Amino acid sequence: MEKEFQSIYDEIVDLMKSALNDSSHTYRTFSFASIDEKSPKVRTVVLRSFSIKDNYFEFHSDIRSPKLSELKKNKNFSALFYSSETKVQIRFSGKVKTLYNCSETEKRWEQVTPSSKRCYMGPYSPSESLNEYHPNIPENFQFNNPSDEESSAGYKNFVIIRCFFDRLDYLKLKYSGHSRCCFKFYENDITAEWIAP
Repeated sequence: MEKEFQSIYDEIVDLMKSALNDSSHTYRTFSFASIDEKSPKVRTVVLRSFSIKDNYFEFHSDIRSPKLSELKKNKNFSALFYSSETKVQIRFSGKVKTLYNCSETEKRWEQVTPSSKRCYMGPYSPSESLNEYHPNIPENFQFNNPSDEESSAGYKNFVIIRCFFDRLDYLKLKYSGHSRCCFKFYENDITAEWIAP
């Protein structure tokens, strides 16, 4: 890889790793898009892991969420990370793999905070229509956290969405002229090229 592309590639890796270690990092939350039978759907999710070696990043979800049925039918995704401070936009695209009720989800569930585990214990499926407001957290845990034993009921709804990317699009906005390039991943090969911003 040419030196100028290597520098950008290294910057992207550093940004993603920093986002994992800093909950206030701009890239800690990102926009994730899937598609249903009629139109694209986008939502904000939280970055939970990143591997440049294996070309993937992950976030958590509820098995009852509509995005799971969308991704079952069409595994293609697009994800957008943007920092208004640095004016750097990074877009990933590729295909997802859903991890459910396996050794990896068991291990990750142990790392999920009790407060977050409450979100998987909700009586309603995400996006379900309600007759009146409900926070979708069990009433007895609305103002306190469940014990490990109590939160085990939420594990059956917990999934990891692993996003394998085969394309990465980098855009740096600046007054003197924007710069944009893309990286394509195929097995152990990475190619890079400049593209018009």
